Amino acid sequence: MYRKHALCLIFTILPGLSAEAREYAMKSPDSNIIVIANIDKTISYSIQYKGTTILEPSSVSMNFQPGIRTSYKKIVRKVFHRSVNNNIIPPVREKRAVIPDIYNEMIISFTDNTELHFRAYNDGVAYRFAVRASGEITVESEKAEFNITDGTVVWYPQVAKRQDADIFHTAFEEPYSISSIDTIPADMFAFNPLLLCKEGLPKIVITESDVKDYPGMFLAKGQASALKGVFAPYPVKEVISGVEFRQKLVVERAPYIARTKGPRTFPWRVVVVAEKDEDLLVNDIVYRLASAPVTSDFSWIRPGKSTEEWITGLNLYGVDFKAGLNTATYKYYIDFASEFGFEYVMLDAGWSDVNDLFKINPDMDMEEITGYAEKKGVGLILWTQALTIEGQMEQAFQQFKKWGIKIVMTDFIDRDDQPAINFMHWFAEECAKAGFLCVIHGAPKPAGFSRTYPNMLTREGVLGSEYNIWSSKANPEHDL
Repeated sequence: MYRKHALCLIFTILPGLSAEAREYAMKSPDSNIIVIANIDKTISYSIQYKGTTILEPSSVSMNFQPGIRTSYKKIVRKVFHRSVNNNIIPPVREKRAVIPDIYNEMIISFTDNTELHFRAYNDGVAYRFAVRASGEITVESEKAEFNITDGTVVWYPQVAKRQDADIFHTAFEEPYSISSIDTIPADMFAFNPLLLCKEGLPKIVITESDVKDYPGMFLAKGQASALKGVFAPYPVKEVISGVEFRQKLVVERAPYIARTKGPRTFPWRVVVVAEKDEDLLVNDIVYRLASAPVTSDFSWIRPGKSTEEWITGLNLYGVDFKAGLNTATYKYYIDFASEFGFEYVMLDAGWSDVNDLFKINPDMDMEEITGYAEKKGVGLILWTQALTIEGQMEQAFQQFKKWGIKIVMTDFIDRDDQPAINFMHWFAEECAKAGFLCVIHGAPKPAGFSRTYPNMLTREGVLGSEYNIWSSKANPEHDL
C-alpha cells in the first residue's frame, strides 16, 4: 500500500547509440551518497559517501540463453531518471507504521532488451538487472562483485560443509566469523547479510531483496579485496534423505542457475550504508525494495506471542498428569497462554507422523485440543515438514480449517536455489488464500518476503538458544 507524494521522471535519449565507455552518476536524495555506473566493454559501479569511496568499482553482469551477454560491449539505448517520494503503509507493522520510501532511480536501457536499474536512498544503494523480452530464458550465470577497501573487517556466516550434500545445503543458522578482508580464508563461503566495518567509514551491509523465481545469493572471496556473489545451480536430480525428518537433497545440478520467463526484473543487490551502529537497527531498505503484495485485504492478520514447547522438552512439573505429546499437556499450555496473554500455542513436531499429516498421534485428541483452544480464545500453530506439506497441502489445509488452525509452520527446506525459493513463495501464497498465517524454518533470510506476503509474520532461522541444549540423540534435525 502506498501514499503517493511526488514523482519526477526524466528520459535521456543518447545520440549515436555507441558502445564507447560512458559514465552515469546519481545522488541520493540528501546528496550524501553517489553511485557511479561505468558502461564499457564490461559494466561496473562504485559508491561514494560524503566524498569518500566506500565501494570500489565492482563488476556486474548476467548471461542468458538465448544469446544475451550483459558482460560484453553493452550499447546504451536510453537512460531514465526519476525521483520518488512515497509512504508505504505496511499491513503489519515491522519497524515503522509508516515507511517513507524516498529515492532517486536510474534505469540504463540497453539495445539487447536488458536493463540495469539503480536506486539511491539516503541509507543505501541497490541495483538489479531486468529483461524486457518475452518468453523462456535460461540464466547461465550472474556476476555480482563487491570490491571493498583494504583493511575492512568482514562479519560473515561461514556455511558449514555437510557430509551428505553439497555446499548449497544449509539451515542458514551458522554463527558469524570475523576477519579482515586481507586475511579472510580462501574457502570463505557465506550466506548474506554480511557486515563490513572500517575505521573512519560508515558500516556497510551487503544483502539482497525481492528474491523470486531465482536463487538466493551466497558470497565468497573474490580477487584481491573483493567479495563475489555465488548462486546455486539449478537442481536436475534430487534424492529424499533422512529417516524421521526427511528432505530433498540435490545430487546433480545443471550448468545454469535459473530457468524463468521474461519480461521480468531480477533480485536487488543491496548495499546498506549506516554512519552509526544504531542506524543498522532501524534500516528497512530491504522491505522498501521488495515487491508489494498482490492483494490488499489483510484485516484477518493477527500478530501475537506464542509458546514453543520444543525447547523445554514438554517438561511440566507439579501437574496431575504425565507431561508429553498428549492432550492434557497442550490443554495446560492453552490455559497458560490464556492466563498470561499469549495469542498462540504451537504444536511442534510430534502431533502427527511427520511424513503423514493424517496419521495423528494417538495420544493427541485434535478435536478436543482445537475446540479447547477456540473456547479459550487462543490460536494454534501446527508444525509440518516441507516435503510432507508439499504433497498433502490441499487435503491438509481443509482439515486445518475444520480445526480452526491459525498458523502453519513448515520446516527442513535448507536450500535457497530456484525451486526452494519458488516453494516458499507457493507455500506463503497458498496459506494466504486459505487464511493462514505462516512460519518457515530451515530457510534463508526473508529478503523482503514479509512485504510481499504479510501473512508470513516471521521465520525461524538464527543460531538460537536451542543449540545450547543440543544432543545429537535428542535432536536428529541437526544430525543430517
